[in-house]
Amino acid sequence: MKNLIITILLCFSCSTILLAQPPARHASPEAKQKAKDRSDYSLFRRQITALKEFAEERKKIPALQKENKELVKVYVTMDSTETDDTAKYKFLQGFITQQIGENTTNAYEITFDRTTRKITTVKRTGESAEPEPAEVKEKPAPKKGTEVKKPAPKKKKDGDEEDEEDEEEKTPAGKEKDE
Repeated sequence: MKNLIITILLCFSCSTILLAQPPARHASPEAKQKAKDRSDYSLFRRQITALKEFAEERKKIPALQKENKELVKVYVTMDSTETDDTAKYKFLQGFITQQIGENTTNAYEITFDRTTRKITTVKRTGESAEPEPAEVKEKPAPKKGTEVKKPAPKKKKDGDEEDEEDEEEKTPAGKEKDE
């Protein structure tokens, strides 16, 4: 009985070891293409978020929210709906998208070359909303009779003169020193 149990356990352990093997290393061409696509999309997204144009659009968010009193978002979208198969494998197209409330517009159109793995063109679409410049408040000009005087730089003096100057600084402004 004991031998029978050991034999059964050994058979099960061998079969589980064989089933636990990783899949074959030779993946299908479709799987390889999907992995390459994922890699290109993530690289493209990282490159777009590193663009100065993306940073400029993000800086506009507080002014647009204040002006429109609605939620403003700036994000990256990518278009993968290519009709021509040859163009699909050469370029990716992405956008820096601006959403104000329910209105969505593309601020920039970006093209990514898949062979060199770099962004090739960045074009402004002109659809996005721009915050209105804040009104500049003019400072009143100083009156002609009053001028703002800047303190003159201190010159080096002898030791005796410095002591007298220190004593004058120590006396309160309201009280004058009698000499």
